Amino acid sequence: MRITILADTHMPRMAKSWPAALLPYLEQTDHIIHAGDFQDTRVLDSLASFAPVTAVSGNIDSPELIDKLPKKQLLNFHGLKIGLTHGHGKGKTTEQRARAEFDKEAIDLLIYGHSHIPVHKKESDLVVFNPGSPTDKRRQAQFSFGELIVEKDGIWSLGHIFYRDKKG
Repeated sequence: MRITILADTHMPRMAKSWPAALLPYLEQTDHIIHAGDFQDTRVLDSLASFAPVTAVSGNIDSPELIDKLPKKQLLNFHGLKIGLTHGHGKGKTTEQRARAEFDKEAIDLLIYGHSHIPVHKKESDLVVFNPGSPTDKRRQAQFSFGELIVEKDGIWSLGHIFYRDKKG
């Protein structure tokens, strides 16, 4: 199963269409995970035209999206347990807030957004992942998103896809 991981798309403010580097992944994906800050419901609808979407709301999402999407989600793909949240709030770092959302859950992978900073690290039995942003890199050198591949036997791999130009 091929899963595209996004966060902080901030569309249409930061982009009017999907970046060229992202489109082939969306066209071939089996599922899309979005860690919040779509900005507009049309972005969620657009993603759903490619594949099923599991998402959470972020701090700049429209009231309609905040009403429609939960603050956190638990997912399970072939035994891989994933915690998904945006990570915004007060106090602590974004990652600490995201971890706190699942401190009572046994998860293998934590996916969060908000900071626009790509993160991929393993600590004990937990992999922590922030895909960055495909449209708003802020102070990062490149735009980014993630790809997760989960096999039916539960073996999985995860990584970032980086690119410099969101237009071409």
